[in-house]
Amino acid sequence: MEVPAPKDPMSPRDVVTPDGSAPEKACTPSGPEICFDAIDNNCNGVIDEGCGVHTGILQFSAAWSEPSVDVDLEVTDPQGDTAQAGGERTTGGLVKDRDCPKPECNGQNLENVYLDEEQAPKGRYRVVVKLVKLADATAPIHVHLGARLGQRSYGFSFDLSPGDKTSEKVFEFTL
Repeated sequence: MEVPAPKDPMSPRDVVTPDGSAPEKACTPSGPEICFDAIDNNCNGVIDEGCGVHTGILQFSAAWSEPSVDVDLEVTDPQGDTAQAGGERTTGGLVKDRDCPKPECNGQNLENVYLDEEQAPKGRYRVVVKLVKLADATAPIHVHLGARLGQRSYGFSFDLSPGDKTSEKVFEFTL
């Protein structure tokens, strides 16, 4: 009798992306980590490490270059709690440790949510990236979403513009 190989507990299932888009190649080695770009530049499975943002076995980061634009990253855990700015943990252990734009962001706009637990709760996660305020910038706003699930990183690049169907992107998956 053949024993099946153990399933990676951090492999996402039932993934839903905007317009059915697939993630970009998880990593292309480009040298040392570049801060505040939401990309795993050095291909070690961690996004923006050494840049003053927290990381965990789950991490979601959204980056954009226009300093006056407000883009929100909302991550909801399987219990239905959404990580809020200010560092309070959700029931499932998610923490939002960076919320831009703010003066302390110094024009390096990145929002970051990570899991402050050793194990990720099983269930359905929802990640929403939305344009809140365009300010004096010109649409569309290019955004990169980086996601770390265990030792794998994934990336999505997309544009956001004001309007019902173009102001947010929703990603969902099950662990």
